This record gives sequence, structure tokens and C-alpha cells, in this order.
Amino acid sequence: MIISLENISNIAVPYAKALFDFALERDEMESVHKDMQALTSLCKSNRDFLLMLKSPILKTEKKQKILKAVFQDSISEITRGFLKIITAKRRESLLPDMALAFVDLYKEYKGILTTYVKTAVPLTEEIRKKILEVMSTQSTRNLDLVEEVKEELIGGFVLQWKDMQYDASILNQVNKMRKEMAMINLYKKRF
Repeated sequence: MIISLENISNIAVPYAKALFDFALERDEMESVHKDMQALTSLCKSNRDFLLMLKSPILKTEKKQKILKAVFQDSISEITRGFLKIITAKRRESLLPDMALAFVDLYKEYKGILTTYVKTAVPLTEEIRKKILEVMSTQSTRNLDLVEEVKEELIGGFVLQWKDMQYDASILNQVNKMRKEMAMINLYKKRF
């Protein structure tokens, strides 16, 4: 599942920026980035963890204990302190968004362009290389290719980067033909 940055809460971004600036100041960027990637991955893969973060019933102390048990000593001191502050402020429901925003800030800082590709079947290595080759002509930045298999596309692919999208899927072509047929039928009914 591709998680879009468009859906990130506006409240989460300043927190992510503050963590980013602090990690940069303390020269801990790589370790905090690794922690935020782990948090993002956990939120994507574990629905129960996500529900715990968003639960209004669980008390702050309980959530802090759960976060401490989940991450134990596997995260940096900065991230541990950040999680403690966020839960104390009762903003833990925004942690997934904060982690995504942090990773986005990191990629921007490192000059990495994330390119999303959706296909009906998994990409072969040859096609993956071809996509990266074509995308390298669009940007001088390093590329991060995020792949997602969506069988409903039937065939072809959808490529997204920055605010651009190229949809060469069969599903898109079928939808275009449906619209054209509807317009033809509408035209015929008028006469």
C-alpha cells in the first residue's frame, strides 16, 4: 500500500520538522531516519498498533509503556524522547503522519525523488531499470522507486512523481472508452 503525503495532517508537519531540525543539530539524522522508517513500517503492517495509537480510551501512561515495550532499546535516545513528548501532549494518533513527514523531509534534504509505480503484476528487474533510466532524465536527483501491485489495473502502469502522474494502465484506457461511448450514446439520444 502506498501511503500518500497528501493525506498527512497539517498538525504533524511542524512536529516532524522540529524532530528533523533537532536530529540535524545533534548529528543523529541517520539513526532518527531509521527509527521513523521503522515506525512507518510498523504502522503499515500492524493494524493493532495503529489502533492503539489512535485509541482515546487508553491513558497516556499506558501508551508510553506500550511504545517503550515495542521499541525497547532499538531506537535512538532522540526518538525515545520525541515519543515521550508526543504522548505527553496526547498527539500520538499523529505519529504515523509525523514519521511520514520526517521521511519526506529527509528525502528532500538528501536530494532523493520518490517515484511511485503501480502495476498489475510485479515489475521485472529489466522494467525496473528502464523506469529508473527514464525517470533519471526527468530529475538530477537520486531516485527512490516505490512499487505497488494493483491487479485492478489489468495491465500497464501508473507512474507518479512530485505532482505529476502518467497513467498508461488498461483500466484507464477502458474508463476513457466508457466515457467516449457514453458521450456517443448521449449524442445519439438527442437526435
